[in-house]
Amino acid sequence: RAGAPDEPVVAYWQVFDRAAIDKHVADGHVVFVDVTADWCITCLYNKAAALDREPVVAQLERDATIAMRADWTLPDERIADFVKAQGRYGIPLNVAYGPARPDGVLLPEILTVNSVLTAIRDARGDGARTVASSEE
Repeated sequence: RAGAPDEPVVAYWQVFDRAAIDKHVADGHVVFVDVTADWCITCLYNKAAALDREPVVAQLERDATIAMRADWTLPDERIADFVKAQGRYGIPLNVAYGPARPDGVLLPEILTVNSVLTAIRDARGDGARTVASSEE
């Protein structure tokens, strides 16, 4: 799905493709995966609190970053398998993969701008790591 009817389609979000993650990481890219659904209230909160905020948007729009959105509004076995492979049984689920963290950085269920930026930096291997806090 391109997006919910009341939600704008954002150009940098690509459709989730698990098989492409390893290739993108091998090419030196960061891949940020957002597993979401229209019925997920916490997912909507995470978009408003972090994912749609300018510091995060700037990172997701970078040429070296691939943003993938897995829409689990309708049952999808590929997405369910991905969620289970991360040791989770529900959503929201966000993971940042990159050259420094090819196995992924699993984010907390409640996102902050800082937690997303820290995960992307850690996955990229930017060296200057900040401690993700639960408060902004």
